Amino acid sequence: MQTKIFFTDKALILTDTPVEVEGAVRLPSSELSKANVLKIFETTNSIIVCDEAIEAVKERFFGEFKYVLAAGGVVHNERGESLMIYRNHRWDLPKGHVDGEESDEECAVREIAEETGVEGAKIVRFLCNTLHSFDVYGVWEIKRTAWYELEADTTETKPQAEEGISCAKWCSEEEVAENLKATYPTIREVFAAKNE
Repeated sequence: MQTKIFFTDKALILTDTPVEVEGAVRLPSSELSKANVLKIFETTNSIIVCDEAIEAVKERFFGEFKYVLAAGGVVHNERGESLMIYRNHRWDLPKGHVDGEESDEECAVREIAEETGVEGAKIVRFLCNTLHSFDVYGVWEIKRTAWYELEADTTETKPQAEEGISCAKWCSEEEVAENLKATYPTIREVFAAKNE
């Protein structure tokens, strides 16, 4: 069992079987804490915690964070283009928090419409879940995002400026490949799952 949590561009890997990641710091499970992880990430990009009882270790570690559910997706059109957004100086995919009792699928469709103006996207299949952690006004969160592949007709986009989105664009395969160089590791994982 392996869980990868991204802290922006850095990865914490929790595993019950040994893995090799070049340059990774190995942290004993007894020393796993938010404070230690943040300190180690000042000087490295990867941390590995290996323990046979990794699920219990993970549960204890997650207790230090607010756990948030979100959903989003990769939308493609009849021309094979993918819908991407530009926010915080990086290319990204539309996603957002699950509201109330809505399902992950409903959330993904709603967030795509809100953030890009593209209405009526239809779910094709589930792709993967990603985890990333960040500080929201002094409260550290771990966000689990459920990712889907969707399809929609080519329509004009309308980026949601109040969410800091400056561009929503249908991108060719070549543009997607270029955009993935300037994005988050979680987004590269989503496209990798889509292309499997």
